[in-house]
Amino acid sequence: MAAFEYEKLDPSLLEIRLVRLKLADVFTDNIELELFQISLSDLDHEPYVPLSYTWGTPFRGLSPDWDDPKRTSTVSLNGKSFEIRLNLESALRHIRGVKINSVPLWIDAICINQKNVPERSSQVQLMRQIYEGGSYTIIWLGPAQEGSKLALYKIEEVANARRERFFPLLEKDRMAGLIAIIDSVGTDPQCWLAIRQVLSCCWWSRAWVFQEAVVSSHAVLLCGYDGASMADVMETLTLMSDIATEQADNSSHIPGNEIVNQAWILEDAMSLLGLWGAYGETSPDAPAIDLRDALFYVRRLDATDARDKIYAALGLVKGSSTIIPDYSRPVGEVYRSFARQYIEEHKTLDLLEECSLSGDDIVSWAPNYSRMIYGFSLEKHSVRDRSIRLYNASRGKPAKFSFSDDSKTLTLVGCYSDPIGAVGTKWKFANPKNMLDAAYKKQDMTSGRSPSERNATLGPALAQWKELMVNYGRDREPGIQDLTYESLTQIRYLHANDDLKSAFDKTLCADIKWVPDTDPMKLARHTRISTEENLAFEPINWQTGEMKKEYKFALRGRIFFITQGGYIGLAPEAAEENDVVSVVLGGEVPYVIRPKNNGHYLFVGECYVHGLMDGQALEGYEEGGSEVEEIILD
Repeated sequence: MAAFEYEKLDPSLLEIRLVRLKLADVFTDNIELELFQISLSDLDHEPYVPLSYTWGTPFRGLSPDWDDPKRTSTVSLNGKSFEIRLNLESALRHIRGVKINSVPLWIDAICINQKNVPERSSQVQLMRQIYEGGSYTIIWLGPAQEGSKLALYKIEEVANARRERFFPLLEKDRMAGLIAIIDSVGTDPQCWLAIRQVLSCCWWSRAWVFQEAVVSSHAVLLCGYDGASMADVMETLTLMSDIATEQADNSSHIPGNEIVNQAWILEDAMSLLGLWGAYGETSPDAPAIDLRDALFYVRRLDATDARDKIYAALGLVKGSSTIIPDYSRPVGEVYRSFARQYIEEHKTLDLLEECSLSGDDIVSWAPNYSRMIYGFSLEKHSVRDRSIRLYNASRGKPAKFSFSDDSKTLTLVGCYSDPIGAVGTKWKFANPKNMLDAAYKKQDMTSGRSPSERNATLGPALAQWKELMVNYGRDREPGIQDLTYESLTQIRYLHANDDLKSAFDKTLCADIKWVPDTDPMKLARHTRISTEENLAFEPINWQTGEMKKEYKFALRGRIFFITQGGYIGLAPEAAEENDVVSVVLGGEVPYVIRPKNNGHYLFVGECYVHGLMDGQALEGYEEGGSEVEEIILD
């Protein structure tokens, strides 16, 4: 059989290809497809159903052949031979078997000439329109697995219970409603293990599928021959998220299997739940999300082509964007083009909070969306009132910036700098994806480590950080005999109204207090809390290692440091001695930058510096006595 050859599409007519799947009597019969073209600009074009799936393995633990692009199956396309990957072959055989093949399909691997770069770039611009315009979308999770039939049935049952039977009770009494739902749907561990397996298959981890699921008018999940609606899945995820939140925030114990209470391990699915709320069917009147908002959800997902982190997110943006998908441009150029556009359009430096040293061929001041940062940016505004600044390192001064003509450098205006003299021991927070992979390898879906186990490496790091503070105290007051961490209360911290122990304790939580019993949770600064609010400072319990939420948010992905000028703070874990703490105009928080031999700097990340968070560095600048410095970031 001769190999299939594509005919050219006309982008001006918004032409796309569709494929019709021919009937077969037996599952193993050859797959025969008919490919034809339509124009999306033609309002009377033939209805179609887009297919959303993963090109590689659908489930962890399957044969490596599923991920091998060279392991293909030959199908007939317009009477000619055409190669497809194993998961797509499985999807087509099952779709053919459930008799939904009368409506033609749109399948990216077949309907786009993947070897034609200009066509790929052009068709990617139509992806959102393609999925929005489909009659519905089929989401292929993969062939049936042990327990998948039970899981999909249970998802429908849970959704009906939450959406219909117990919704009034949930509105009236959240805790009672959650308990009633669990009592109604049952707590059989095998059911929840099966649900968790379905909600952690590889489909949930791919960048493009978020757009495909969210913009579709209706989506149906298919695993083997069994299905469930995406709306029902979102209801189930919402229930699991609510239970996990109640347990984490209020130390509540809700009856049910611990799998339900450990929804934190399903980060991919929970990310889609967040995006669904911002864009999808559950919130049709949600405000438009910009490209940066979309990238927040997409960044942690997988993409074979790193440029697809940007291009996949484009389809989630309500409104137009000046970024045009172009697969002829290098990854670094695509990322810095977005960063420059965002900074110039919004006239803020907020995007820098997403940057970190990556070592890739990407400028340090542009987020590297091909890598995930397992940490949190510093909370800069109160959750209750976003207009309230928690930090104001540059006293609200507008950002001053410029770019080189080739967009390879960003120049900022610095008004304070102080080299780092000492950094603390690094510690690692476990990657939830790695934990899930390990659980699958053990065939034990309950093996995710507990929060205390995940934080195990923090204990030795904190002990070393305390020792750094004790040595700092000894250098300040060599006359004090047998100085210990507890006796640091005898020494004043020169850069704030605190003793050294209090300064250290506040630094470890970035001076933030989560105010309980408010919805949404309110954030406040310890240095601004009035006595009337009765919010006592709660340092880490050094005997048990227990800590409040604010410490976990502040410490994840950060290490302790002391500057040569005597400031203490928290910096990105990539920070090193002789890096420089800098306060720049327009920066809500200080930044860590790394000097280069050419006089330029690399951007390391944002940092918390006790005594520099409220504009103290600007005092000399505003009085005209402080010199400013051009900071050129490569």
